[in-house]
Amino acid sequence: MLLGALVRYTGRADGDLRPAEPGGAARLREAAGRPVAWLRQVHGDHVVVADGDPLPAGEEGDALVTTRAGVALAVLTADCAPVALASPEGVVGAVHAGWAGLAAGVVGRAVEAMGALGASRVDASLGPCIHPECYEFGAADLDRVAARLGDAVRGTTAAGRPALDLPAAVETALRAAGAGLVADAGVCTACQPARYFSHRARGEAERQATFVWTAA
Repeated sequence: MLLGALVRYTGRADGDLRPAEPGGAARLREAAGRPVAWLRQVHGDHVVVADGDPLPAGEEGDALVTTRAGVALAVLTADCAPVALASPEGVVGAVHAGWAGLAAGVVGRAVEAMGALGASRVDASLGPCIHPECYEFGAADLDRVAARLGDAVRGTTAAGRPALDLPAAVETALRAAGAGLVADAGVCTACQPARYFSHRARGEAERQATFVWTAA
């Protein structure tokens, strides 16, 4: 539980939850166990407010926020960082944080959008994502992320090559936005093939979901 919010991370055992695939939206709703909002993720910084009807279902964006109790916000990942956000006022958010979205400021924009909906404080939970030991990264792109978030994002692979430290990048982005990371699943999607899909390590197209909601 995160400030009164509920968070669920799925994995390989729950199957492929890409909503755009045939039957995928129904599988996503079933896995959420409640009405669910989801996006067509594009590795940008656009935040969608899911307070109206119908709920977002395939709208372009990389973060969702809502004040509606009982509605699950979903992001889909297979190495990128899923970030669940919650506030004491019941405003919740979900962020798909890949390296490009982090460089564009998606985490800060989601926290800002929650503030506009009445959140006085935002705490975050980081789900399963790729870790630096498995995430060799090109110098130009690593410099781009570091220019936004600082050198704490620089890591090293198990083979000693330059890497992006995605968890560190998320934590830095949250801190810069005035939010706090209070929970971390602490697992690498690339290192655990029996539990998680990984696009980077295994070229898998399937996706796991992160759901965040408050009780009705």
